Amino acid sequence: MEVNVRESGQVTIIDLHGNLTIGRSEESLRETITRLLAEDRKLLLINLADVPTIDSSGIGAMIKSYNSVKEAGGRIKLMNPSRIARQLLSITGLLSVLETFDDEEQAVKSF
Repeated sequence: MEVNVRESGQVTIIDLHGNLTIGRSEESLRETITRLLAEDRKLLLINLADVPTIDSSGIGAMIKSYNSVKEAGGRIKLMNPSRIARQLLSITGLLSVLETFDDEEQAVKSF
């Protein structure tokens, strides 16, 4: 999985490319979140547009990320999950916890 970080105003956008599954990809997400929080970047938007598959480890990484950001006094939101990813997030209850957007401009403004 490739992780790219960019800024839109005060919001940090994390663009994920590839599967969010057990192993290096879920570790990459957690490491990125930890680094951003250490840099005092606490308004985070995870872009899932290029994430075709999320497994239970990926869901776990998202839950841990959410908890870490919340504990640091920040906010984390999701953008552009695929239909399959949206179903999985719904089944696990994450859609009720994490705000989800299909439009980047609206997502950034929501902060």
